[in-house]
Amino acid sequence: MLESETALHFVVPGNPDQNTGGYRYVRKLSEALNRAGTKAVVTGLPGRFPRPDAVATQAMDNMLSNLANGSRVILDGLAMSAMPDVLENHAQRLHLTALVHHPLADETGLSQSSQDWFFEREKQALKIVRDVFTTSAYTASRLADYGVAAARIQTAEPGVESPVGSLLQADPDASFALNQRPGGPHILCVAHLSPRKAQHDLVEALAGLGELPWLCTLAGSCERDPAYADAVRQQIDESGLSDRIHIAGEVDGEKLANL
Repeated sequence: MLESETALHFVVPGNPDQNTGGYRYVRKLSEALNRAGTKAVVTGLPGRFPRPDAVATQAMDNMLSNLANGSRVILDGLAMSAMPDVLENHAQRLHLTALVHHPLADETGLSQSSQDWFFEREKQALKIVRDVFTTSAYTASRLADYGVAAARIQTAEPGVESPVGSLLQADPDASFALNQRPGGPHILCVAHLSPRKAQHDLVEALAGLGELPWLCTLAGSCERDPAYADAVRQQIDESGLSDRIHIAGEVDGEKLANL
């Protein structure tokens, strides 16, 4: 057995240390649980996700098989939503909970057949798990279309680092004050560059505000969808905004805090 049933197991696809909002959410939640006295461990699975290949499917089955009866497992939606058959094999002896950031079928750029495939698989998977929690009220409401009753869903929205959180709690106007810079605001967009994150819409909007003083930084990986990242760079150049919109790429925690 990997751990006793007293531990809380988070399962994510790939490297758990990836620097995205979803992975950071799981890491921060696990750290907070450990500080509060609940042992929490995060396991990353090899293979291809979210449409799993044989390696991913076997890794999930092996991981769940090695857990003691009654273990509490929180499965990231990217890892589990397309694996209802694997979940079914372990649902009776493990306490399975789904963590859904965003339904797989809602991803941008999918064909209709892929959307239908992801929708049906995720709908089956969500019927199998005991509990569901989401990171937004929007996703919670969206899961009604997947047959998940509202009573089964809890929502735990992402938080902020305590120094900024304390400031905003103490002063409701601080969020505006923090954004001011000499010569105008500095707009910070934090997300990997992809069509669903829609940085092209932000660039288009800013192109219409050229007479106003502002700067913008796009902080996020350019490697997840290189073609889209290149298209955003070209859009920035063609809009004459290369001196006002900076693509920083993926940054670490310290750099992000500085930004």
